[in-house]
Amino acid sequence: MAHNIHAKAVGQRGLLQKIGNLVPGFRGYQKREEWREVDQIQRDWCHERLRASKEKVKRSLNDVIAGGDLDGITPYEKLMSRLDAVANKIKNADRGWSGMFDTVKVQEDQLQKVYEFDLSLAEGATEVEAKIAALNGADKATALGLVRDSINLVDSLEDYFQRREDIMRKG
Repeated sequence: MAHNIHAKAVGQRGLLQKIGNLVPGFRGYQKREEWREVDQIQRDWCHERLRASKEKVKRSLNDVIAGGDLDGITPYEKLMSRLDAVANKIKNADRGWSGMFDTVKVQEDQLQKVYEFDLSLAEGATEVEAKIAALNGADKATALGLVRDSINLVDSLEDYFQRREDIMRKG
């Protein structure tokens, strides 16, 4: 049974290669489709890291509130709001490609730039995640400094992501 499925898949791949040889532009389209999938996976990963970080901030904020420090909650709330906003921008962004028959084409060099931006976004999301993880068990002053630093990192991540969007629009 598994052999039949494999043979069918190989046969379909052969068919796609034949189509690619006959239809002008198909190979480029197929390559852009692969870029599109990688772009989506990368952005989903960043979204998940930021969303998980928001949950850690929420737990830390609950500890602050349980300790009776209601004056210190504003920066935590701002960080959670920023994490949510930037995570959603990243998740819902354009998918880094254009279809075979689209009027505006995203060229391969643009896709390469977008992919490089996405890799840097992943590094930035990891940096935010590490900063927020340090909140666990930190004293009040240290935690507040980490929250403020995290807000700045998330703001920088959003600015960087905006440059990615500019590449998608302008090239």
